[in-house]
Amino acid sequence: MPSGGHQAWHHYMTVRLSLNVWYDGHPTPIGRLDALDNKALAFQYTESFAATGQSISLSLPAGTEPIGDQLTRAFFDNLLPENDQMQRIIDREGLDRADIIDILRHVGGDCAGAISCLPIGDPPIKVPGNLATDYRPLDTDEVALIITHLADRQPLPGGIIDPSPVAGVQRKLAITVLPDGHFAVPADGRKVPTTHILKVPIRAEAADALRENAACELARACGFDVSRSQHISVGGMDALLIERFDRVTVGGIVYRLHQEDFAQALGLPASLKYERRGVEGRRFDSAAARSVLDRLSNPAQARETFLLATLFNLAIGNTDGHAKNFGVLFGLHGERFLAPLYDLLPIRLRGQYTHELAYNLGGATRFDDMTREQMMSFIGEFGLSAGRYRRFIDGPVREMLQTIEQRAPLLRPIGLRLLDDLIGRELTRLADLLELSMEIGERDYFDAEAGGGWQIGS
Repeated sequence: MPSGGHQAWHHYMTVRLSLNVWYDGHPTPIGRLDALDNKALAFQYTESFAATGQSISLSLPAGTEPIGDQLTRAFFDNLLPENDQMQRIIDREGLDRADIIDILRHVGGDCAGAISCLPIGDPPIKVPGNLATDYRPLDTDEVALIITHLADRQPLPGGIIDPSPVAGVQRKLAITVLPDGHFAVPADGRKVPTTHILKVPIRAEAADALRENAACELARACGFDVSRSQHISVGGMDALLIERFDRVTVGGIVYRLHQEDFAQALGLPASLKYERRGVEGRRFDSAAARSVLDRLSNPAQARETFLLATLFNLAIGNTDGHAKNFGVLFGLHGERFLAPLYDLLPIRLRGQYTHELAYNLGGATRFDDMTREQMMSFIGEFGLSAGRYRRFIDGPVREMLQTIEQRAPLLRPIGLRLLDDLIGRELTRLADLLELSMEIGERDYFDAEAGGGWQIGS
């Protein structure tokens, strides 16, 4: 790596360990990650990559100046895989979970997305994947065994290694779907991209796969760009197969697209993904979300989509739209777009989870306690007030809510009566808050605290 500004801190601090940072598709490292002798981390782009004007995160702006510990630590901590493999390495090597660079030294080739962190001198290992030669097909028994282990919170079966870990509460495995429909994993020694995520709820919450798939279909009907999903059942076990939006396949070759979640874009560690966990100036709130949206390639459209997504999540009972459930997708020439929606799970159907909002809406911490003034204040934070507020509500918001109301009853015949009941309750609440006159069909009473419903008078 060219020296750039790297020598600037060598005058007063020693570098304990360094890793090259690679970006899929670039022939040389795009930066260097250093652990300093005071336990701080620092990151610096190479001069050649900085000259392109690109960056790998909104929180790590382009340039050749070293970037300090707080932002560097937050971004690279969010790259660490959250799975059994990482924990086994931490235990085996006697590592501290807070020692990010030492963990990356062992697992940096398996970071989620297009970034990898490798020892100085090691060649890049993330390469595009040839669907015809770079993947090992899984037979039906292997797929069933994988799903069973994920559902039972057991380590993956021997020989199966998660090639592209994805964060989240539910267990997931990154896989590839071949042109003939067979599931596959990268062949031994191949760090090639996967094309799908296999998401498996625990047995007691098996209905989540069907619920999330239904929510994705509702969002798509409302005009949102959504991760394509499919509810599948293998060996009597339910799962959700999700097509990755950070992949593109051209001529049988799979390429990675770079993306980051809002926590990374804001320089926040995963532990601060909810507003209630942060502090003033360092938390995921409406102002922070807008600061990300305003830096995208089409900020006005991104702001409107984010507002509609927030209202959609309220309508389906998803209060878990935290900073890691919104993302930024990077284009091939440095463009930045709001990523397709994902993780659309009606969490209010689970009575045991908190129903506090992931980020406050106009000061409201719970949807049930929200006032009309707070709703107006929240939407106003994104530049829509007075006449613009009313036109937004009477136009795209009304159209979206009417689409949800029209399609929600179709959930009942497929075993999702409670979701339809919940949607009826939330739509009624939203219509009142937004002062929208809407015809909302009668449903069974839904008890938001218990996470279930029953027939009134039964």
